[in-house]
Amino acid sequence: MNLLLQDGLPEEFEGTPISADFRNMIQVDLILREEGIPDVEKTIAALNQLYPEIPADPEQAVRGLVWFFSRGGQEAEEEGKNQTGSSMPPRAFDYDQDANLIYAAFYATYGISLTTVEFLHWWEFLALFEGLPEDTLIKRVMYWRTADLNGLSKSERKHIQKMRRLFALKTPKAERLSVEELEAKTKQDLAHRYEQARRWKEQKVQERM
Repeated sequence: MNLLLQDGLPEEFEGTPISADFRNMIQVDLILREEGIPDVEKTIAALNQLYPEIPADPEQAVRGLVWFFSRGGQEAEEEGKNQTGSSMPPRAFDYDQDANLIYAAFYATYGISLTTVEFLHWWEFLALFEGLPEDTLIKRVMYWRTADLNGLSKSERKHIQKMRRLFALKTPKAERLSVEELEAKTKQDLAHRYEQARRWKEQKVQERM
């Protein structure tokens, strides 16, 4: 999604208002990564976080979540390209564990205090995050966590391995589903629940006969 060419940043999906502030969407990210909670429950919680009033059509609601969370599908496309023919790359950052580093980088680079700014659109936040200079600590930490050690000198490998241990993420929570998996999983589970309800209703009718 080209932020420079589009007509403003969306605050609704197909006519339904959405909560577009970055803080809200970070909560969505944390919800979808939560461990020990069924995917359907996480999706419902994320929908409640995104919409002041969830659309009556479940498919539309999930489609809006997928679309807005992934910036109109941009992250989904990039993620698919990154995973083609390769295993899942290591996580570069965590909004919870790296909160201080992200805050410091935004304040130093843009003069934006993420704790006091009244509103910052999710897509704008992501664009600014991606544009942080490589010499900010969060960007260096992201590099250390994900760098390919092949071809590096012994001293470089040793330094990066040291930094990885120093800035290692805690035991990761369950990774969030990709946007495609999230949408498919939710539709499948909703259909399953509807089918269960239909069979239960039919059984009750037969018992009364």
